[in-house]
Amino acid sequence: MTFIRFTLTLSMVVVVSTVMVVAQKPPRLVVVVSFDQYRGDYPDLFARFTGSRGFARLQKEGAWFSQCFYAQANNITGPGHATLLTGCYPSRSGIVGNDFCDLRTGECVYCADDAEGMKSASQLETETIGDLLRNRDRRSKVVGVSLKDRAGILMAGRLATSCVWYDAKAALWKTSGAYTTPRWLTALNSTVTTASYSGRVWKTEISEALKPAIDTVSAEGSFPGGNSTFPHDVLTPKDPKFEASVMLSPFSITMVFDAASIALRKERLGKDSSPDVLCIGVSTPDYVGHVFGPDSREVQELYVHADRRLGAFIDELDSFVGRNNYILVITSDHGVAPIPEIVKELPRQQGARIDAGRIREAEIQALVDSVLTNRFGKPKVRSFVRKIAEPSIYLNDTAIAGLDRAEVLNVVVNTLRKHPGLGIVTTRDTMALGDCPDGVDEATCRYIRNSFHASRTGDIVIYPKRYWIIGANTATHGTPYDYDRYVPLMMLGKGIVPQRYTDSVAPVDIAPTLAKIFGLALGPIDGSPLPLK
Repeated sequence: MTFIRFTLTLSMVVVVSTVMVVAQKPPRLVVVVSFDQYRGDYPDLFARFTGSRGFARLQKEGAWFSQCFYAQANNITGPGHATLLTGCYPSRSGIVGNDFCDLRTGECVYCADDAEGMKSASQLETETIGDLLRNRDRRSKVVGVSLKDRAGILMAGRLATSCVWYDAKAALWKTSGAYTTPRWLTALNSTVTTASYSGRVWKTEISEALKPAIDTVSAEGSFPGGNSTFPHDVLTPKDPKFEASVMLSPFSITMVFDAASIALRKERLGKDSSPDVLCIGVSTPDYVGHVFGPDSREVQELYVHADRRLGAFIDELDSFVGRNNYILVITSDHGVAPIPEIVKELPRQQGARIDAGRIREAEIQALVDSVLTNRFGKPKVRSFVRKIAEPSIYLNDTAIAGLDRAEVLNVVVNTLRKHPGLGIVTTRDTMALGDCPDGVDEATCRYIRNSFHASRTGDIVIYPKRYWIIGANTATHGTPYDYDRYVPLMMLGKGIVPQRYTDSVAPVDIAPTLAKIFGLALGPIDGSPLPLK
């Protein structure tokens, strides 16, 4: 198994002074594809496995920004996708997590739910590129297609023409009342189905001569209904784990691109003078990475399939829209940490030790309840903790009513800082003052500030130490460390000159780049136009 030790990038994304040369007429279509949990070192690492028509084509014929880092700390699905087409970090977008509590409403919500119980982008406090296009010209179409609802919704925005996602519980592609139901949704549900993959087998394709990862390690999870080694059999629809087995296979990558292809053609995207946007959320790498880990054979094999399907999609864009009429952007919402149990074992033969491990939410809640009960007595309700949604701990207002809030926070912070796996512990009050948490370097402090929202960040803010993770997943993300912030960024199409740019850029730079191309005026944002030649 290969382990990559990253060099932490400490510089902030700066305003780019390079003048970007843009053709007078903007592209008719922009396609943004987010491969969930696509870490920034993967394009180089997997180049020996993949072909020449997918990722390599973007690297050769387009612009490849090989040092792309989020300057935010909450590197998970909701905040990441909210960043891509707004150019804003959570401090502006308001999407501080997949779930959060809002002090203004008193409600704890899912990032893609609205007050009416529908899936929508109402929690997003900034406009997307698609929103700006639609505000300028209602003939422009903005379409979101994704496996996870929050991925497509937070990229497409409030004013999307249509947005569909795959609901594995219902085994259907769905939309909500917040969007116009696309006339092609019925056709989508009749042609792009998980049932098509019943009984299929996910086999290895990488030659052993290319030295792929070991097929299994002790810390890996298992394929639904199977084991941790290839081949992996997709179950039958009668099995309760059938949907999970499809989602955890490369066949779900095929599904989302097939759905995007239907949207492309049925909406006739890029076929008139009003520019369109297509947002595609490919969630499969996140599903697989959480179960098998970033250095697994499964992740490597998955990207062989992803590369091939991406290549076919580029061919389709070239044929249906024309290379000189579209821009394709490939990126990700976040990276991923290595499996802590594996990291701990790596240096053992040299007699060294890497501090790594995992923490459970229940452990954190029990610790908070224990120390506060000892200090103040039993709470009036079940727990002093209302909700834990990393990195936030929201305290129960009823439980701490009548207590000295400053003392409560001080007791909790001092206790959690003693936990062997927690590296950063601070409070919303400290962050609201603009102060850095104790012992945190300025760059990391900046990432945490960019993820802080005065009305949505919890009473207590926690991040694990480097190489520690929170949760039961084999591997995960959500920290300010380089492996979680590092993602690919590639662009191909109209006006994009081949280049490899090795200075630091950030995903927040995508939106201002597209705004400049389209002649759109963005409000206050955190990004700057990319230095395209």
